[in-house]
Amino acid sequence: MNTAVLNYYFEKSGLSKEFMEQKVSKRFGQFLTGERTPSFNQLSEMAKHFRIPLGVLLSDEVIPEKKIEIPFRTVNSEFIGEPSRELRDTIEEMKSKQAFLKEERLPELDFIGRFSMDDNAMVVAQAVMEILDLSKNYFEKVKKEEVFKFLRGRISRVGVFVFTNGKFQDNTHRLLDPKEFRGFVLSDKEAPIIFINQADTKNAQIFTLVHEFVHLLLGEEEILGQTPLESEYDEVEAFVNKVTAEVLVPADLLKMRYDEHPSIDALALFFKVSRFVIARRLLDLGFLSKSDYQMHVREWENEWKNQTKPKSKGGDYKYNTRYRIDRNFFQYIENAIQSDRITYTEAFRLLGVGYKGYQILRER
Repeated sequence: MNTAVLNYYFEKSGLSKEFMEQKVSKRFGQFLTGERTPSFNQLSEMAKHFRIPLGVLLSDEVIPEKKIEIPFRTVNSEFIGEPSRELRDTIEEMKSKQAFLKEERLPELDFIGRFSMDDNAMVVAQAVMEILDLSKNYFEKVKKEEVFKFLRGRISRVGVFVFTNGKFQDNTHRLLDPKEFRGFVLSDKEAPIIFINQADTKNAQIFTLVHEFVHLLLGEEEILGQTPLESEYDEVEAFVNKVTAEVLVPADLLKMRYDEHPSIDALALFFKVSRFVIARRLLDLGFLSKSDYQMHVREWENEWKNQTKPKSKGGDYKYNTRYRIDRNFFQYIENAIQSDRITYTEAFRLLGVGYKGYQILRER
């Protein structure tokens, strides 16, 4: 066994040496240095915890990972580096869910890919409102803490599957970092999937949810990363951001409200969005200068970087399990089990939960 290979996959796993000593062997540290050689059973345990095939761990060298083909962007289109194993595995998990759904022969959704960059952003924003059956001032009728749930429900209702998580499946040692990515979308006419990083702020999750839905109307896939202050220009993202902003903060309502309450904080509170979204809207509408906008964003980004850390949400296990799994997806899993098309073992794998988690999902 090549110790360099073992060290590489151990580091990529994000697990601690203490955890591996507890789960595999007290001599795990000596396995890393080559002082001792693990048994076959111990190697099998390591591969299981690293979430890799045993053959990969037994290779003479590190096997190059398959490149992620989904465009990896930030909100303002700055492309970033090598994705983490947590992101890779989460994408693969969602792709396996999508593959299962496609076997269910779902009806095609006519709004997927309906628009292109040649269309007017305001027309696309209006289409989003119509597809989701949203009134222009829907946010006034929904409590701030319920906005994400409300929009998620509307998006699920039209056939899009929405999943959230702050870690990879149930593994509290493999946390998802919102500084790396905020969400992604897998476009498909029958089984489109949106994934939201639950470790991100609630306001950011709302923006990401609508942003990724707009991408579906363009028939595009993407991974949405952190928002930088300065970045290169990207036509697609500029267009999607414009549509998203109009859905969340309609220009005519903002203009009327701005005359009475010009405070960014007050406007963010009223529209139930982040200060970033309000500031960007004010900049685009000519109410805020570029220099003032950049000053505000620098200040807020510094606050966000200091406050947001990839950590487990903890809390109620039952609630979190039900929250992260799309309700409609679970129903398709249940139907497949009842008709003997998949086994319980396959169902647990597709859901990313064990028996306990499955029972919790059945009870909701």
